[in-house]
Amino acid sequence: MDAARVAPILALILWSVPLIWPQTGEGTVSSATALIYIFAVWGGVILLTWGLSRLLADEVDEPPDTET
Repeated sequence: MDAARVAPILALILWSVPLIWPQTGEGTVSSATALIYIFAVWGGVILLTWGLSRLLADEVDEPPDTET
């Protein structure tokens, strides 16, 4: 459950990485490379949340034992 709460924060941090890339001079990153990075992170976040939802759904499917 905690991983599901951390996933949006992780996505925000990963999407913020291009902001610290150098904009001028040597070692600049092209906009095409930045877009590939953004879409790769987006796809990774989709896969991460899909996996987490499958994992957490397995835990919810089993009803607790309630004997009264």
